[in-house]
Amino acid sequence: MVLILLKLKVNGYITTQMRKVMNYYFSVVDYIPATTLRGAILNEYYREKGKIDESFYISPAYPMKTAPSHYFSPATERKGKEFRERKGVLLEKDEEIAKGKEIKDVLALDFKKKPKIGTLITFKNEDRGENVYESKKSESVILMHVAVDKYSGASHKGMLFAYEYKYFEELWALASDSSEVIDVVKRVRIGRSKNRVSKYVEIEKVKEVSIDEPKGLSYCLSPCIPSLLGKEFFKAKWIIGDTSTYSGWFTNDHFSGQKPVFNTLKEGSLVYVEKVDENEKIMASGLNFMFKIGDLKSLLDKVGL
Repeated sequence: MVLILLKLKVNGYITTQMRKVMNYYFSVVDYIPATTLRGAILNEYYREKGKIDESFYISPAYPMKTAPSHYFSPATERKGKEFRERKGVLLEKDEEIAKGKEIKDVLALDFKKKPKIGTLITFKNEDRGENVYESKKSESVILMHVAVDKYSGASHKGMLFAYEYKYFEELWALASDSSEVIDVVKRVRIGRSKNRVSKYVEIEKVKEVSIDEPKGLSYCLSPCIPSLLGKEFFKAKWIIGDTSTYSGWFTNDHFSGQKPVFNTLKEGSLVYVEKVDENEKIMASGLNFMFKIGDLKSLLDKVGL
């Protein structure tokens, strides 16, 4: 699978995926979700070209040297910030599953290690045949915003809102290589409103990256879903992961709106893929960015800048 590696330069505070609690909007992730990023890019593309490329897809954007942890890159302690992954562990486990080893034996870990699937971890160093990571948490700031009554021109009662903004420097993402979108769009606005924080995110096309197609034990860089509304995207023998909730927006040449909400496999989940069927069609929704990798560091090496 050939994809385009992108570098996003933020160097400031933006909003990403948010959850509303009364008049407070909290950021719930420390990266830019694929649906948010794709929507911002296609919005700018529409401004430039007056059309939408519905086949364009892009992964979530993660901080440099950072990706979601999986079951076999567990934390060394329950509340610890250090994560360790044996080099080549996913290829090793792939062979064990292929040979019919009991799943309880495949999943066996040191009793001190605690899997935290989907936690953002940053590569730190190598130590005695293991890749060492540390958990990644973005700095945040909460700003207050007041809604103005359109009739009186004054602040409106009960219209004081608090928004949490996340600080990012540079991030990486993978996009489809068959679209002109990334050749046209050089910068986008990310966030709920350009009037709250006027921040452009610069997008740089770096290079082509070749990553192995999902086969056998594969890693989910984005949320994954085997099937939806009767359509099967891949068949899995084993799933080693956790669940999350998907919600996003669709955009075409005529209108945009909210997509239905449904459960997915969380980023960092592992699936033992037996068959893949038209998976790229769902990737435009920010889902099923699945790759066969030896370990997480091998993926980070490919997208290293």
